[in-house]
Amino acid sequence: MLLLGLLLPVQADDSPQLRFQPLQGQLQFNQTKQLQGLPVALKSSGYIQLEAEQLLWHTTTPVDSKLQVSPAGVSQWQQQQYVAVAGSEFVGQLMLAVLQQQHQFISSHFVLSNDDSGCQLLQPLQAPLSKLFVQIRLCGGSTLQQIVLLETNGNSTTIDLQHEASLD
Repeated sequence: MLLLGLLLPVQADDSPQLRFQPLQGQLQFNQTKQLQGLPVALKSSGYIQLEAEQLLWHTTTPVDSKLQVSPAGVSQWQQQQYVAVAGSEFVGQLMLAVLQQQHQFISSHFVLSNDDSGCQLLQPLQAPLSKLFVQIRLCGGSTLQQIVLLETNGNSTTIDLQHEASLD
C-alpha cells in the first residue's frame, strides 16, 4: 500500500486552470467601451489575425486602424509602416497570453478563479496591472468568446469574439 502511494502522481494544487482552447487564425470582433461620464458606449468592430507569436488587430469600423501585437510590444500602422508604441511590451505580452491561453504568464500575473456564470476571472497580483485593471473576465464554451476588462478608473471594455474558419 505504501509503495502504491509513492507511485501515484501527486496533484500540485487545486487552483483553477485556464479552460479555453488557444485561439489561432482569424476572428471577428465587436468591441464596446463604456467610459465614465459618457452616456453612450463607443463601439468598434473588425478582425484579429492570430499567429504563433503575433497578432494583427484590424479595426474596420468606425475608423480603419491596424495594430500589430507581439511580445516585443504594440506597433500602429501609420503612413505606410508600423510604428512602435513606446512602453507597450507588457501590453503585447498580456494580449497574446489571454488569447493564446498561456498559463505560465497568466498565473504569474493574476489570481485565477471561476464565477457562477462559468466565466474565468483574472485578478491582477501587482502593478502595473493592478493600477489598470480591477479584473479581466474570460467567458465562452470550449473557446474564448468574450473578454471583459474592468478598469480601475470605472471604464469597461467588452470584446466579443466570433471564430471564423476562414474569411474571404
